Amino acid sequence: MRHLALPLLLVAATLGAEDVSGPSGRVGLGAFTDQFSDATGTRKGWTLNGEWFRDDKGPWSFSAVGTQRPEGTATQFSLGKEHAFGESSWVWAGVSTSTGADFLPRFRGDVDLNLGLSGPWGLGLEVAWNRFSDGTSTTMLQAGPSWLNEAWSASARVQQMRYLPGEDSETGFLADLRWGADNLQRWHSLRFAWGQGILDSLQPGGTTSMMTLTTGGGGGRGRGPGAGTTTTTTTTTLVTTYPKLNEFLVSSASHFPITKRFALRADLAWGQRETQFKMWAGSFQAIVTF
Repeated sequence: MRHLALPLLLVAATLGAEDVSGPSGRVGLGAFTDQFSDATGTRKGWTLNGEWFRDDKGPWSFSAVGTQRPEGTATQFSLGKEHAFGESSWVWAGVSTSTGADFLPRFRGDVDLNLGLSGPWGLGLEVAWNRFSDGTSTTMLQAGPSWLNEAWSASARVQQMRYLPGEDSETGFLADLRWGADNLQRWHSLRFAWGQGILDSLQPGGTTSMMTLTTGGGGGRGRGPGAGTTTTTTTTTLVTTYPKLNEFLVSSASHFPITKRFALRADLAWGQRETQFKMWAGSFQAIVTF
């Protein structure tokens, strides 16, 4: 990651003198790693993603995430669009596919909706469906309240993961807190999640790291350019065991503008699945606005 960051810092120094009043796009390049205390070992990969601001309703977004695991290597490609309506309501819809090893879904579709209700309060709803090459599928459902003011935002959601075949399900809970309203400025977010099916459902591209240009999910969303964009992907090859094991995850994401055109993002996460394993994850991303 050090070799990746140095060239981009030099580019940023050149571009930083120019004024950026209305960006037309952003591109991010980064890397991630997950470390597990059990035989799962190490997972790592790279990310390339971006946003295109064609109108003031919300950007188009794309991502390519390459993941290397002990069981193989795969790449996932995603395309999505955000559309804002009203003062505090928006919807994001996306599709993705993958190539390589079969631990990533061959098809994914998801819709994330936030409805502004009264004052700062809103209601968040999300559904995502994954289809794998062996014919199995997973469905994620989330719902819960959201709260938004000038600088702070927060959300709480109940999550249910459903697995086919077998019609098994797992339930978890998520809470997000964020400071910083504009995605182009400095912001920080913190997430707590606990229950069952947590670690797999929060793994975009096969990692617990949140490698998106903005921050995904509920209270993690900001306002301004790119507000609400997410490429969070539910990718799981979880084999359910009995009794079901509880999981816990705490993660943070921070966005640091260096110049008007260049920013850095860093994500950290720590989680555990009862006595099976503990894990930590880290990611780094360099972002250029043009």
